[in-house]
Amino acid sequence: MPQESFLARRTLGVSNWLVIAVVTCFVLGFIPRGVKQSILTNNNNAADWLPASYPESKDLIWFRDHFISAQFVLVSWDGCTLGDNDKLRLLATKLRAARAKGQPQFSKVITGPEMVETLTQEPARLPQHAAVKRLEGALIGPAKTGPDGEPLPDEQRTTCLIAYLSPYSQDGNRNMRAAVLEVQRIAAEECGIKPEQLHLGGPPVDNITIDIEGEKTLQRLAILSGVVGLTLAYWFFRSVSTTLAVFIVAGLSAGASLAGVYYYSVVWERWLMGMDRAHIGTVDAILLSMPAVVYVLGLAGAIHLVNYYRDERDEHGVRGAVERAVRIGWGPCALAAFTTAVGLGSLAGSDIIPIMKFGGFTALGVLVTVGILFTVLPVFLHVAPPKLRGDDHPDATGHSGVLPAWAHRYVAFVTTRHGLVTTGCLLMMAGLALGLPQIKTSVQLLKLLDEDVDLIHDYAWLEEHLGNLVPMEVVVALTPEQLRTADEKTVSDSGEYRMSMYERMHMAQRLERRVEQLGEVSRALSAASFGPEESQGGGIFNSRAVSTTSRILDENRDQLREYMRTEISPDGEEPRELWRVSARVAALKDIDYGQFVDDLRGAVEPVLTTYRLRNRIVKQLHDSGKGLRRAKVFLAYSGGDQQSIAPDSPAGMLRDVLDETGPGVSRNGIILGGVNLDQLAKLDEPTRTANLQALAAQDVVVAPTAAAAAKLAELAPALAVIAPDPPLEPGQPHPSPAFDKHASLQAVYSGIVPLVYKTQRELLRSLRESIGWATLLIAGVMMALFRNVAGGLVSMIPNVFPIVIVFGAIGWLGIKVDIGIMMTASVALGVAVDDTIHFLTWFRRGIRDGLDRQTATRVAFERCGVAMTQTTLIAGLGLSVFATSTFTPTQQFGTLMITILTAALVGDLVMLPALLCGPLGWFFAPKAAAVPPPGGPAELAGVPSQQPSAAYEPEPVPTAVDPAPAGDNAPHSAEPVDPPARNPDESQLSPANAALRSKLQNLRRRVPPN
Repeated sequence: MPQESFLARRTLGVSNWLVIAVVTCFVLGFIPRGVKQSILTNNNNAADWLPASYPESKDLIWFRDHFISAQFVLVSWDGCTLGDNDKLRLLATKLRAARAKGQPQFSKVITGPEMVETLTQEPARLPQHAAVKRLEGALIGPAKTGPDGEPLPDEQRTTCLIAYLSPYSQDGNRNMRAAVLEVQRIAAEECGIKPEQLHLGGPPVDNITIDIEGEKTLQRLAILSGVVGLTLAYWFFRSVSTTLAVFIVAGLSAGASLAGVYYYSVVWERWLMGMDRAHIGTVDAILLSMPAVVYVLGLAGAIHLVNYYRDERDEHGVRGAVERAVRIGWGPCALAAFTTAVGLGSLAGSDIIPIMKFGGFTALGVLVTVGILFTVLPVFLHVAPPKLRGDDHPDATGHSGVLPAWAHRYVAFVTTRHGLVTTGCLLMMAGLALGLPQIKTSVQLLKLLDEDVDLIHDYAWLEEHLGNLVPMEVVVALTPEQLRTADEKTVSDSGEYRMSMYERMHMAQRLERRVEQLGEVSRALSAASFGPEESQGGGIFNSRAVSTTSRILDENRDQLREYMRTEISPDGEEPRELWRVSARVAALKDIDYGQFVDDLRGAVEPVLTTYRLRNRIVKQLHDSGKGLRRAKVFLAYSGGDQQSIAPDSPAGMLRDVLDETGPGVSRNGIILGGVNLDQLAKLDEPTRTANLQALAAQDVVVAPTAAAAAKLAELAPALAVIAPDPPLEPGQPHPSPAFDKHASLQAVYSGIVPLVYKTQRELLRSLRESIGWATLLIAGVMMALFRNVAGGLVSMIPNVFPIVIVFGAIGWLGIKVDIGIMMTASVALGVAVDDTIHFLTWFRRGIRDGLDRQTATRVAFERCGVAMTQTTLIAGLGLSVFATSTFTPTQQFGTLMITILTAALVGDLVMLPALLCGPLGWFFAPKAAAVPPPGGPAELAGVPSQQPSAAYEPEPVPTAVDPAPAGDNAPHSAEPVDPPARNPDESQLSPANAALRSKLQNLRRRVPPN
């Protein structure tokens, strides 16, 4: 009596398959809770995309420590105007009282009408119309016109409410979501605002909408994807049990990967690291695509293992077929999972946290899939074995061919016309590779949503009726030495110029106006927006007015604290004074954030340079023993008179700032003069020399720009000139003064815009580095596998084929790569490597059994070509339903996955076989012949021609026809007995063919070693 298979044996009176099933069910029982808890941590805050160690992240944290958070909810609705604001006042009152678990949900609530009223009081004391104009583009919309084109009263302007989240509401995604939903509930249920008329905006609303859309997509489309995949799988397998087994393995793998995020946070971050909350172990919109990736790879492994099982059962009988399939498939499946994990793990080196988490957790999920694959699926196949291929449509020998007739013709074409196929594939790669350098990146939070999502319509309405919503912050720090009260001296004993409150307010006003000139900005707010009108007149009247204004502003500092406050200084040092300018940028326009940040610096830095030059002028006068009164200062400038001395030019701004400088802030202080360097250079030598001598006699000569300084240095090298600091070299990082307590008159650029810009740059760098490292690491694994450097390198050609094809096409088409697209690069490499390893494993086994390269390639085709095609169709078409998602990353993922899977299949079933049969195949099998021996038909390799032939059928295995014993091996008791195969007379074959046939019988009968 033959020995029972491993799964049928008993251990301590219990069948091995049952022991494995019970233990596996216990372990997998932790998956549902892990999945649920992971989804609850879903959070999509763009501020968390970069590590806290980045300067941009540090600046944002520093900004939030000093000013009211950018986490605000803006609320308006159809008919919300300055003249009809009863519901607005009611909503503001109720939101101020809103609490959750005894904690306020909002730290501050402001409305447009309230701010207009504030501006009509101290310290601003503005007329009503001027107050409305100050808030236009921020809290109040533009003026409306009637049917006749005449402007309507200010009461018809749209207004809004802004609710700033409290620290409690910002503490975790759950609290933030509760606060946003509370706004919607109160507005609809307690204020009578119709939900379809309500419009919300702001960073928390963005985050919550992305969370909801991502979760909704995952739940709805995952079911549809499963239905499509199940239908295709059943069509291929013709077995309900096999189809369910394959999808249970894939589904458990996907669930385990998502549950692993939660258990990582519990075990590693909380238990071992002692953190109070999870930092890496949380889910975001990008990580929600991970289950689909693991599902595809788990599905691929399961389909390969099922096909190995069916091959073994076809050839050697049902007894032990599961164990033999596991021994055959363990090596290639484990190696494929390892190399895929290496490719995905390369993403873990990215500094973009969502990509880093996606790479790390997906790599871990792929490795876990191997354990699930070789525990769950073998038990299923043992308990409910599927039908044999030949059970439905046997051929004349009692078996059905693995490949259809058209596939045999295709295999013959690829293996015999390998030169043509290889050349065509390489030319295609070369042509599309030219598009790779043209790839551009884009990172915008709202681009994660489809155009039909309600939030996108809300933003369009808000930007049309109110103004832009994306905050961009500029904070200027002033050291205590540069500040003075109304009764203090203008210049300190050390020669430092000290600005009054009026001068500081005027500086903020200059910055605000410069920022508002940028086309991307609808409105900029600063302390000057809430201050009094600029004093007019001169002399004594002006001096008294300025002094009075400074005193009033000092007395009302608390009302300006959102835009002007004292820095937190825990180290005991005297704190700096911080002045904030808050710009609003469009959310829906396709803005180049990198260019915008540069333009913003170009608007702000000339103003700060002007004030720094003024300080150096005063310092030089003080050190030379001269005071400000009647000091002679000459400005040297280049260009035409009108352009160079225009109020907004560097020379014009310096002239105006110097006009303000001195006792009484009047023109009675410094005596200003100017010299046009272009005109000076055109003078004859004697006249120019005389002018330069007169210039040298001045108290101070200053060049407002670097160009003017260089020009003056050419004309008078020995002349002492005050000039701006040299500009930074292109690409040199701009140092942030946020944490330099001695930095003064320097700007900190903060907000979500610099963070997004940095993410864009890091995205492209991460894309290049991750693909590069993944390719190198996988190439190293392939070299070790083949023990051949050249063979490992050649094997990478079909692996990078889908990346070059897909991303090259993206570059040519001008499609911008975002986070959702970027992560598919490593997925493409992983899928391609998975199939490559299976194909090469069977190719090498054929070579070890003495086959030539062409015949070994055909054997590999028969062994795994069907499984590879099934994986592509089932997974690709199943995931293609995600292309209908309203969540852009999921939409792109669905579209790209079917494209990438198809490209990977072409690389592995078109390019790879052609390479193996061509000259490059020598590196894989240097001792094997390239083609079959003369007179030896390739069909003997197990790839039959269109007509059945007895010559290529395997010998039957005698033990396979014995019926399985009842009882312990009950699941097999009702199985059909394998039909016997014909045993042809070897005398019908030539000696060469008989020898080849003998080798092939050994190949197909025995269990090949790993």
